[in-house]
Formats: sequence, structure tokens, C-alpha cells
Amino acid sequence: MGFSEAYKSFWRNYVNFKDRAPRSAYWYVVLWNAIIVALFHIFILILVFTTEPFTGKDLELFFYFTVVPILFVLLLMGLYGLACFIPMLSLMVRRLRDSNKSPWFILLGLIPFVGSIIMLVFMCLPSEDSFGTNYDF
Repeated sequence: MGFSEAYKSFWRNYVNFKDRAPRSAYWYVVLWNAIIVALFHIFILILVFTTEPFTGKDLELFFYFTVVPILFVLLLMGLYGLACFIPMLSLMVRRLRDSNKSPWFILLGLIPFVGSIIMLVFMCLPSEDSFGTNYDF
């Protein structure tokens, strides 16, 4: 699965918890989301570092030209994260199915620190069919 095809599939199958997803589909989506969040952060940094320091009665201008746009970008970033929550959950379940693991293993991600490491390992496992045959070469 290609880079853009994986992201399109991510949004098309946002409630599909039944099928399988190859490693490439999962990691390309993770890369897409990392790039998008990085762009949000870069935009915030541009807003912070391009505004000149305001003093005295110009504090109101500082609020309208710096704080409000930063809060707006943070709101957009939060909405994007909220929009990606269920599709990412669905993709992780499909990835677990593809590596021949029970979808209930996704609950291991709720364990602080250790759960995320376990899920990272599970997402890196190769694809297998129900007979244990490895399809990744």
C-alpha cells in the first residue's frame, strides 16, 4: 500500500473493525499524522516568533494578533486529534488482526508506559494468516 493510498484508506475505513491492515498502511498513516501535527506546531512557532514584543497599552494588540491565532491553531489541532481517534483505533484493531492477535489486545495500550511499548511491538510484527504463515518478506 502506497503513502497516499494508505491515508485515503485510513479515512475510508474509519469504522471498519473487521478486516486486516498491513504494516505499511499503519506506519504511513502514523507518518501522515506526524507531518500534519508538525505543520500545526510550525505554524504556532511562526506566530510566536514573528510577532514583535508589545508593551504598555499595546497589550490588547498582542492578545488579538498573537494569543487568539495561537488558540485557534491549538483548537484546530485538538479537533484533528479528536477526528483521528476512532479511525486510528480502527486501524490498530485491523493491524492486530493482520498480525494474528486478538483485537482485545488494544486494551493493553491503557497500561501506562508499558502498554504503549507493547502496542508498538505489536504494530511492528509481520503480517500472518490464521495458520501462522508470514506474508512479509
